[in-house]
Amino acid sequence: MSAEPAVRAEALHRGANGEAYSERYGDVYASRAGAAGQAREVFLRGCGLLGEQARWRDRRQFVVLETGFGLGSNFLATWQAWRDDPRRPELLHYVALELHPLPAGELLRECADARWLELARELAAHWPPAVQGLHPVLLDGGRVRLLLAFGDAPSMLARLELGADAVYLDGFAPSRNPRMWSPELLARVAARCRPGALAATYTVASAVREALRDAGFEVRRAPGYGGKAQRLEAEFKPQDAPRDRAAPSAGGARPGRARADSALVIGAGLAGAACARALAGRGWRVRVLDARGPAAGASGLPAGLAHLRPAAPDEKLARLTRAGLAWLRGALAEQAADLQAGDGVWMAAGHARLSQLAEHGDAWPRELLRFGDAEACAEAAGLPAAPPAWWTAGTAVAAGALCAAWLRQPGIELRAPLPVHALRFDAEASCWLALDAQGRVLEQAPVCVLACAEDGERLLRASGLLDQARTPLLRTQSGQGFLVAERDLAALRGLRCGVMGAAYALPLPPAAVAARGLDTAQRWLFVGATHEHAGKPAWTAAQAWEHVGAGLREWCADRPWPATVPEGAPGFRSQRTGGADRLPLVGRWTGEPGQALAGLYLCLGMGSRGLLLSSLAAQIIAGELEGEPAPLERDLLDALDPQRPSLQPRPRQPARPARG
Repeated sequence: MSAEPAVRAEALHRGANGEAYSERYGDVYASRAGAAGQAREVFLRGCGLLGEQARWRDRRQFVVLETGFGLGSNFLATWQAWRDDPRRPELLHYVALELHPLPAGELLRECADARWLELARELAAHWPPAVQGLHPVLLDGGRVRLLLAFGDAPSMLARLELGADAVYLDGFAPSRNPRMWSPELLARVAARCRPGALAATYTVASAVREALRDAGFEVRRAPGYGGKAQRLEAEFKPQDAPRDRAAPSAGGARPGRARADSALVIGAGLAGAACARALAGRGWRVRVLDARGPAAGASGLPAGLAHLRPAAPDEKLARLTRAGLAWLRGALAEQAADLQAGDGVWMAAGHARLSQLAEHGDAWPRELLRFGDAEACAEAAGLPAAPPAWWTAGTAVAAGALCAAWLRQPGIELRAPLPVHALRFDAEASCWLALDAQGRVLEQAPVCVLACAEDGERLLRASGLLDQARTPLLRTQSGQGFLVAERDLAALRGLRCGVMGAAYALPLPPAAVAARGLDTAQRWLFVGATHEHAGKPAWTAAQAWEHVGAGLREWCADRPWPATVPEGAPGFRSQRTGGADRLPLVGRWTGEPGQALAGLYLCLGMGSRGLLLSSLAAQIIAGELEGEPAPLERDLLDALDPQRPSLQPRPRQPARPARG
């Protein structure tokens, strides 16, 4: 990724007549006759999205792909048209490419129509920082989903998974920015269209027409706008078009099943609750089964930290945590504010994992990652003294309370305690059956999602869906933390946000205080956590307390850490279950060779990042089931795929001949 043109925020200039102008490309952002008129007449009308015959009418979802977001005029016009149509689709997905995003303030100032001003304000309030990758922006109560793909257009297109119903070909003029109109780019656009998709653009350049035809579009000219005699409209008819081998199938989504209306989710922790929420929010009927109850495992900790991984911005895990945080923020925006506490997380710069960060820190926007000296860090954290540290975007979240809130969403039925012993697929009914220990059917549905941490692998093996002799997919690790009244922990008195060294501390969000019936007149802190290796004796509470204190020493200044666990400070022990290769398992499980299972999905192995990644994982699964644009680039989807090569059994090595 580093060899590609870098994402850089663009400065807006003015042309001779005061119009928005790009010095980089020597061209205006929109027709001099007006961006609002161009958006409606060229793009919306060209793609059949206006009037009584609008193509999106009565659709469950509709997907628009735009090759250059620019001022956002086409998006705002589409959003407004969607609002105005009483028979609009339930979900509007809008995927837009942009290498040089404008600042949010410029988007607001350049709003081309007074009717859009409310929308422009909402967009500006959620505008993401200029860093390469996919950025979800959930608008209008989550019914309008803008997915901004910041990066080089041809390269980003190759990583996208979607099936577009309409395409806005809107870059600077072909003579000014030929890369945006190349045959390669237009072939990749075509590879991400559904059959019958309509494309529209203002240019009628012969090279563009020829490239569209070669990509499988039937091209026609239409009356132009703003002094231009003509514009182009095109319909994707892929029968004879060469396909981009790296592209998804012609339907625009990964192989899946026909849309169902009900699902089983096994597991009522954060991962299961997030999956249930994502499906129920799309109109599914979801039954959640759990052997113990909601948030009974690690998800039931009083609170946890969700934050970026501070590393090179193009590192896979750094990209994954940025995407996870964006989707978590979208989910938290729908909940009460008392689920969160603190702005960001401070990580002590002396920690071994951060020693190499200095060379990458400047590559991140300051809204996501920045360095603070000891004085600035102490002031932000609310402590009398602190070490130099890196601030990362993030927050403390009441994990158990969030899990419970997700499970209360309409369309979700929780059945617990209800242990599931095995699964079986009923081919005649095309349903997954959840069975008890006597083989009796507990529940059934066409789709089943395993989101039950370490029990997920046991279920696969018990159901004959994973070879008993195969190496483990998951690994578990114990950890301990402590809930302490601030008055009993003077070492961290005044703490306002999450801090980390070799351990972490965070202020308990109000929802967690209320959920546990704690004294609301007190401030409460949660401190942790140990990483205890499987197969070794479990640590005592005293050992765990000493370990946490040592890990937070640099945050305590001269205040002493209590020698023993304060009286009345409950301890929490739980299991973290991660992927065997340290990454989660998210997506379809097709089984062992020869099984070709359908309708079974895994959402397992979040490790210590369940809070951060559960919302994202749920969107991956729900989006694939619904044929929606994938929320991650393909290389990250492949890295999470439960069938990925790193989790496949290794071939046995032939025995070495004995030395004679």
